[in-house]
Amino acid sequence: MKKEWVKKFGIWLLAVGLVVAHIFFTTTARAAEVTQDSRYYTKGGECSIIFPATPALIQQSLKVAEGQYLTYDMYLAPQEDRGIFMLLVATYPFPLSGGHEIAGLEGLLKGIVGHNPDNKLIFANLIEHAGYPAMNFLVKSLSNYFRGYAVMIGNKLFLIAMEGRKSEMDEKIFTKFLESFHLDKHS
Repeated sequence: MKKEWVKKFGIWLLAVGLVVAHIFFTTTARAAEVTQDSRYYTKGGECSIIFPATPALIQQSLKVAEGQYLTYDMYLAPQEDRGIFMLLVATYPFPLSGGHEIAGLEGLLKGIVGHNPDNKLIFANLIEHAGYPAMNFLVKSLSNYFRGYAVMIGNKLFLIAMEGRKSEMDEKIFTKFLESFHLDKHS
């Protein structure tokens, strides 16, 4: 029961963290330096991805229970006026297994959809990524979109996403970003 509470609490804190990061980053996105596409490796070495600009790193650690923390590293980079590219690596205090991985992915999606009353889930497909549960999804509001792909591996949640104005959404650009994501063999 305690692990279930910690898991739910952690998922909601993660969703709140995404909203806070969105607010923070949308105010600074235009100031970021644009570079050529280059592969960027996460601080922990769990994975790499190609960003369209140098990403900013936001790190957060949230206490979910006595002595247990949910930590995440969020990498954010703008692409001109098209949107914001994001890679989030969240680390739970314990591995999620036995079907809880799917509950974690569904909780993340519920948090993203629920943070704005105008949000509508367009699609969500539960799939596998390298043998691990993953969620491929699209959320739209009246004027914005949030295109995402999340995969759960042990105690790590990887979220690859693109957010921007609905009129600027380009599935080909998101697919290219997603296909550039590579897990380290030891993750």
